[in-house]
Amino acid sequence: MIKLKTFALMISLAASFAVSSAQTAAPKKAAGKPATPAAAGAKPAAKSATDLPTTEEVDAALRRTLGYDPGVTWQIYEIRPAAVPGLADVLFAINKQATQHIYLAAGGQSAIIGELIPFGANPFAPARAKLQGAFGPSRGGPNPAIDIVEFSDLECPHCKKAQPILEKLAVDFPQVRFIFQQFPLPASLHPWAMKAAQYADCAGQINKDAFWKYVDAIFENQGGIALATADDKLKELAIVNGLDAMKVAACADSPQTAARIKKSTDLGASLEVNETPTVFMNGRRVRGIADIPYEKLKELVQFEIDHAGK
Repeated sequence: MIKLKTFALMISLAASFAVSSAQTAAPKKAAGKPATPAAAGAKPAAKSATDLPTTEEVDAALRRTLGYDPGVTWQIYEIRPAAVPGLADVLFAINKQATQHIYLAAGGQSAIIGELIPFGANPFAPARAKLQGAFGPSRGGPNPAIDIVEFSDLECPHCKKAQPILEKLAVDFPQVRFIFQQFPLPASLHPWAMKAAQYADCAGQINKDAFWKYVDAIFENQGGIALATADDKLKELAIVNGLDAMKVAACADSPQTAARIKKSTDLGASLEVNETPTVFMNGRRVRGIADIPYEKLKELVQFEIDHAGK
Protein backbone atom coordinates (compact mmCIF):
# COMPACT_ATOMS: atom_id res chain seq x y z
CA MET A 1 0.00 0.00 0.00
CA ILE A 2 2.86 2.40 0.78
CA LYS A 3 4.35 1.98 -2.69
CA LEU A 4 0.96 2.42 -4.36
CA LYS A 5 0.31 5.53 -2.30
CA THR A 6 3.70 6.93 -3.19
CA PHE A 7 3.12 6.21 -6.87
CA ALA A 8 -0.17 8.10 -6.72
CA LEU A 9 1.60 10.99 -5.02
CA MET A 10 4.22 11.06 -7.74
CA ILE A 11 1.51 11.18 -10.42
CA SER A 12 -0.09 14.07 -8.57
CA LEU A 13 3.26 15.78 -8.22
CA ALA A 14 4.08 15.34 -11.90
CA ALA A 15 0.75 16.87 -12.86
CA SER A 16 0.97 19.95 -10.69
CA PHE A 17 4.56 20.71 -9.68
CA ALA A 18 5.44 24.41 -9.77
CA VAL A 19 8.31 26.23 -8.09
CA SER A 20 7.20 28.85 -5.59
CA SER A 21 9.71 31.49 -4.53
CA ALA A 22 7.58 33.26 -1.94
CA GLN A 23 8.20 31.15 1.17
CA THR A 24 11.32 30.08 3.06
CA ALA A 25 11.34 27.04 5.34
CA ALA A 26 13.54 24.09 6.18
CA PRO A 27 12.63 21.03 4.12
CA LYS A 28 10.60 18.23 5.68
CA LYS A 29 12.73 15.31 6.69
CA ALA A 30 12.32 11.63 6.02
CA ALA A 31 13.69 9.46 8.81
CA GLY A 32 15.87 7.37 6.49
CA LYS A 33 18.56 8.88 4.25
CA PRO A 34 19.53 6.86 1.15
CA ALA A 35 22.09 9.51 0.30
CA THR A 36 23.80 12.38 2.11
CA PRO A 37 21.23 15.19 2.14
CA ALA A 38 21.55 18.89 2.76
CA ALA A 39 21.00 19.36 6.49
CA ALA A 40 17.75 20.92 7.62
CA GLY A 41 18.13 24.65 7.87
CA ALA A 42 21.35 24.53 5.83
CA LYS A 43 22.24 27.36 3.54
CA PRO A 44 20.34 26.90 0.28
CA ALA A 45 22.19 25.88 -2.84
CA ALA A 46 23.68 28.87 -4.59
CA LYS A 47 22.29 29.75 -7.97
CA SER A 48 24.63 29.03 -10.85
CA ALA A 49 24.79 30.06 -14.46
CA THR A 50 21.79 27.81 -15.07
CA ASP A 51 19.81 29.71 -12.39
CA LEU A 52 19.10 26.69 -10.20
CA PRO A 53 16.12 26.85 -7.83
CA THR A 54 16.96 27.01 -4.15
CA THR A 55 16.17 24.33 -1.61
CA GLU A 56 13.51 26.63 -0.14
CA GLU A 57 11.83 27.12 -3.52
CA VAL A 58 11.66 23.40 -4.23
CA ASP A 59 10.48 22.67 -0.69
CA ALA A 60 7.72 25.28 -1.01
CA ALA A 61 6.54 23.66 -4.24
CA LEU A 62 6.53 20.23 -2.64
CA ARG A 63 4.59 21.56 0.36
CA ARG A 64 2.04 23.23 -1.93
CA THR A 65 1.54 19.98 -3.87
CA LEU A 66 1.87 17.31 -1.17
CA GLY A 67 1.23 19.20 2.07
CA TYR A 68 -2.41 18.15 2.28
CA ASP A 69 -1.33 14.73 3.63
CA PRO A 70 0.39 14.86 7.07
CA GLY A 71 1.59 11.29 6.54
CA VAL A 72 3.84 12.32 3.66
CA THR A 73 7.44 13.36 4.29
CA TRP A 74 10.21 14.16 1.87
CA GLN A 75 13.85 15.07 1.77
CA ILE A 76 15.71 17.13 -0.82
CA TYR A 77 19.21 15.77 -1.34
CA GLU A 78 20.75 17.81 -4.11
CA ILE A 79 19.92 20.47 -6.70
CA ARG A 80 22.31 20.56 -9.63
CA PRO A 81 22.46 21.26 -13.37
CA ALA A 82 20.96 18.39 -15.35
CA ALA A 83 22.74 16.62 -18.18
CA VAL A 84 20.28 18.35 -20.53
CA PRO A 85 21.35 22.02 -20.86
CA GLY A 86 18.96 24.51 -19.32
CA LEU A 87 17.36 22.10 -16.86
CA ALA A 88 17.86 21.70 -13.13
CA ASP A 89 17.98 18.21 -11.61
CA VAL A 90 16.43 17.90 -8.14
CA LEU A 91 17.23 14.65 -6.34
CA PHE A 92 14.68 13.90 -3.61
CA ALA A 93 12.74 11.09 -1.92
CA ILE A 94 9.23 10.64 -0.56
CA ASN A 95 8.56 8.61 2.60
CA LYS A 96 12.08 7.14 2.74
CA GLN A 97 11.58 5.30 -0.52
CA ALA A 98 13.84 5.29 -3.58
CA THR A 99 15.25 8.59 -4.69
CA GLN A 100 13.54 10.37 -7.57
CA HIS A 101 14.52 13.10 -10.02
CA ILE A 102 12.58 16.26 -10.82
CA TYR A 103 13.75 18.07 -13.95
CA LEU A 104 12.66 21.67 -14.44
CA ALA A 105 13.63 24.75 -16.40
CA ALA A 106 14.59 27.97 -14.67
CA GLY A 107 11.48 30.00 -13.91
CA GLY A 108 9.21 27.30 -15.29
CA GLN A 109 5.85 26.28 -13.86
CA SER A 110 6.06 22.65 -14.96
CA ALA A 111 8.44 19.77 -14.31
CA ILE A 112 9.23 16.25 -15.43
CA ILE A 113 9.59 13.43 -12.92
CA GLY A 114 11.57 10.44 -14.10
CA GLU A 115 15.01 9.34 -15.22
CA LEU A 116 17.24 10.64 -17.98
CA ILE A 117 18.57 7.71 -20.00
CA PRO A 118 21.82 7.43 -21.94
CA PHE A 119 21.09 7.80 -25.64
CA GLY A 120 22.94 7.72 -28.94
CA ALA A 121 25.09 5.40 -31.00
CA ASN A 122 27.38 4.65 -28.04
CA PRO A 123 25.20 5.58 -25.06
CA PHE A 124 27.09 3.78 -22.30
CA ALA A 125 30.62 4.95 -23.12
CA PRO A 126 30.78 7.57 -20.31
CA ALA A 127 29.75 5.01 -17.67
CA ARG A 128 32.16 2.44 -19.12
CA ALA A 129 34.98 4.95 -18.91
CA LYS A 130 34.28 5.62 -15.22
CA LEU A 131 33.98 1.90 -14.53
CA GLN A 132 37.54 1.42 -15.71
CA GLY A 133 38.22 2.48 -12.13
CA ALA A 134 36.35 -0.52 -10.67
CA PHE A 135 38.79 -2.35 -8.40
CA GLY A 136 36.72 -4.72 -6.24
CA PRO A 137 37.08 -8.50 -6.07
CA SER A 138 36.41 -10.06 -9.46
CA ARG A 139 35.84 -13.41 -11.09
CA GLY A 140 35.88 -14.43 -14.72
CA GLY A 141 38.36 -14.84 -17.53
CA PRO A 142 41.56 -12.79 -17.90
CA ASN A 143 40.39 -11.24 -21.20
CA PRO A 144 36.70 -10.61 -20.53
CA ALA A 145 34.25 -9.83 -23.32
CA ILE A 146 32.58 -7.28 -21.03
CA ASP A 147 32.53 -6.33 -17.37
CA ILE A 148 29.50 -6.63 -15.12
CA VAL A 149 30.00 -4.39 -12.10
CA GLU A 150 27.73 -4.63 -9.06
CA PHE A 151 27.46 -1.96 -6.36
CA SER A 152 26.15 -3.81 -3.34
CA ASP A 153 25.26 -3.38 0.34
CA LEU A 154 25.66 -6.50 2.49
CA GLU A 155 22.74 -5.57 4.74
CA CYS A 156 20.45 -4.97 1.76
CA PRO A 157 17.75 -7.66 1.30
CA HIS A 158 17.47 -6.86 -2.42
CA CYS A 159 21.21 -7.47 -2.78
CA LYS A 160 20.78 -10.81 -1.04
CA LYS A 161 18.07 -11.70 -3.56
CA ALA A 162 20.27 -10.66 -6.48
CA GLN A 163 23.41 -12.51 -5.40
CA PRO A 164 22.48 -16.05 -6.54
CA ILE A 165 21.29 -14.65 -9.87
CA LEU A 166 24.63 -12.97 -10.48
CA GLU A 167 26.40 -16.15 -9.43
CA LYS A 168 24.38 -18.12 -11.96
CA LEU A 169 25.23 -15.61 -14.66
CA ALA A 170 28.91 -16.01 -13.76
CA VAL A 171 28.59 -19.74 -14.45
CA ASP A 172 26.61 -19.30 -17.67
CA PHE A 173 28.92 -16.55 -19.00
CA PRO A 174 32.51 -17.49 -18.08
CA GLN A 175 33.76 -15.00 -20.70
CA VAL A 176 32.43 -12.11 -18.59
CA ARG A 177 34.25 -10.52 -15.64
CA PHE A 178 32.09 -9.85 -12.56
CA ILE A 179 33.31 -7.12 -10.21
CA PHE A 180 31.90 -6.52 -6.72
CA GLN A 181 32.03 -2.94 -5.44
CA GLN A 182 31.18 -2.11 -1.84
CA PHE A 183 28.40 0.48 -1.53
CA PRO A 184 27.10 0.45 2.06
CA LEU A 185 24.06 2.68 2.49
CA PRO A 186 23.97 5.18 5.40
CA ALA A 187 23.69 3.84 8.95
CA SER A 188 20.24 5.42 9.28
CA LEU A 189 19.04 2.78 6.80
CA HIS A 190 21.46 -0.11 7.34
CA PRO A 191 23.24 0.19 10.71
CA TRP A 192 25.83 -2.56 10.23
CA ALA A 193 26.34 -2.32 6.45
CA MET A 194 29.56 -0.30 6.75
CA LYS A 195 31.09 -2.77 9.20
CA ALA A 196 30.19 -5.68 6.92
CA ALA A 197 31.70 -3.84 3.95
CA GLN A 198 34.95 -3.35 5.88
CA TYR A 199 35.15 -7.01 6.90
CA ALA A 200 34.30 -8.24 3.40
CA ASP A 201 36.79 -5.85 1.82
CA CYS A 202 39.49 -7.28 4.05
CA ALA A 203 38.43 -10.84 3.27
CA GLY A 204 39.01 -10.00 -0.39
CA GLN A 205 42.40 -8.45 0.38
CA ILE A 206 43.49 -11.54 2.30
CA ASN A 207 41.97 -14.32 0.17
CA LYS A 208 40.16 -13.51 -3.07
CA ASP A 209 38.70 -16.99 -3.38
CA ALA A 210 37.29 -16.89 0.17
CA PHE A 211 35.71 -13.48 -0.49
CA TRP A 212 32.78 -14.87 -2.48
CA LYS A 213 32.00 -17.53 0.13
CA TYR A 214 32.22 -14.90 2.86
CA VAL A 215 29.80 -12.58 1.05
CA ASP A 216 27.36 -15.47 0.54
CA ALA A 217 27.60 -16.28 4.26
CA ILE A 218 26.85 -12.68 5.27
CA PHE A 219 23.82 -12.58 2.97
CA GLU A 220 22.63 -15.94 4.29
CA ASN A 221 22.90 -14.72 7.88
CA GLN A 222 21.50 -11.20 7.39
CA GLY A 223 18.60 -11.83 9.76
CA GLY A 224 20.92 -12.85 12.59
CA ILE A 225 23.23 -9.82 12.46
CA ALA A 226 22.66 -6.64 14.47
CA LEU A 227 24.91 -3.65 15.01
CA ALA A 228 25.65 -4.59 18.63
CA THR A 229 26.78 -8.10 17.69
CA ALA A 230 28.08 -7.47 14.17
CA ASP A 231 31.78 -7.79 15.04
CA ASP A 232 31.30 -11.15 16.76
CA LYS A 233 29.10 -12.51 13.99
CA LEU A 234 31.36 -11.30 11.18
CA LYS A 235 34.38 -12.87 12.92
CA GLU A 236 32.46 -16.11 13.33
CA LEU A 237 31.57 -16.18 9.64
CA ALA A 238 35.20 -15.44 8.75
CA ILE A 239 36.34 -18.52 10.70
CA VAL A 240 33.68 -20.71 9.10
CA ASN A 241 34.94 -19.66 5.67
CA GLY A 242 38.60 -20.38 6.37
CA LEU A 243 39.76 -16.87 7.24
CA ASP A 244 41.82 -15.65 10.18
CA ALA A 245 39.14 -13.73 12.08
CA MET A 246 41.54 -11.57 14.10
CA LYS A 247 43.51 -10.65 11.00
CA VAL A 248 40.31 -9.71 9.16
CA ALA A 249 39.05 -7.67 12.14
CA ALA A 250 42.33 -5.76 12.47
CA CYS A 251 42.29 -5.00 8.76
CA ALA A 252 38.63 -3.90 8.93
CA ASP A 253 39.53 -1.28 11.53
CA SER A 254 42.38 0.22 9.51
CA PRO A 255 42.41 3.60 7.74
CA GLN A 256 43.47 1.85 4.53
CA THR A 257 40.22 -0.13 4.52
CA ALA A 258 38.18 3.01 5.21
CA ALA A 259 39.90 4.63 2.24
CA ARG A 260 39.07 1.69 -0.05
CA ILE A 261 35.41 1.75 0.96
CA LYS A 262 35.27 5.50 0.35
CA LYS A 263 36.92 5.06 -3.03
CA SER A 264 34.29 2.45 -3.95
CA THR A 265 31.35 4.57 -2.78
CA ASP A 266 32.83 7.63 -4.53
CA LEU A 267 32.98 5.63 -7.75
CA GLY A 268 29.32 4.69 -7.31
CA ALA A 269 28.39 8.29 -6.56
CA SER A 270 30.15 9.44 -9.75
CA LEU A 271 27.78 7.09 -11.60
CA GLU A 272 24.77 8.39 -9.65
CA VAL A 273 24.29 5.11 -7.81
CA ASN A 274 21.70 5.81 -5.11
CA GLU A 275 20.18 2.36 -4.53
CA THR A 276 21.44 -1.18 -4.12
CA PRO A 277 22.02 -3.36 -5.90
CA THR A 278 22.95 -1.32 -8.95
CA VAL A 279 24.50 -3.36 -11.75
CA PHE A 280 26.30 -2.14 -14.86
CA MET A 281 26.64 -4.45 -17.88
CA ASN A 282 29.12 -3.09 -20.41
CA GLY A 283 28.30 0.30 -18.88
CA ARG A 284 24.52 -0.17 -19.12
CA ARG A 285 22.77 0.43 -15.80
CA VAL A 286 20.40 -2.43 -14.93
CA ARG A 287 17.90 -1.83 -12.13
CA GLY A 288 15.92 -4.48 -10.25
CA ILE A 289 18.03 -7.32 -11.57
CA ALA A 290 16.31 -9.84 -9.28
CA ASP A 291 12.95 -8.97 -10.83
CA ILE A 292 13.98 -9.65 -14.43
CA PRO A 293 13.10 -13.14 -15.74
CA TYR A 294 16.34 -15.07 -15.95
CA GLU A 295 16.06 -15.93 -19.65
CA LYS A 296 15.53 -12.24 -20.46
CA LEU A 297 18.52 -11.39 -18.29
CA LYS A 298 20.64 -13.85 -20.25
CA GLU A 299 19.47 -12.23 -23.48
CA LEU A 300 20.53 -8.85 -22.13
CA VAL A 301 23.99 -10.12 -21.15
CA GLN A 302 24.46 -11.70 -24.59
CA PHE A 303 23.27 -8.51 -26.27
CA GLU A 304 25.89 -6.53 -24.38
CA ILE A 305 28.58 -9.08 -25.22
CA ASP A 306 27.61 -8.69 -28.89
CA HIS A 307 27.90 -4.90 -28.48
CA ALA A 308 31.05 -4.91 -26.35
CA GLY A 309 32.59 -1.46 -26.18
CA LYS A 310 29.60 0.15 -27.88
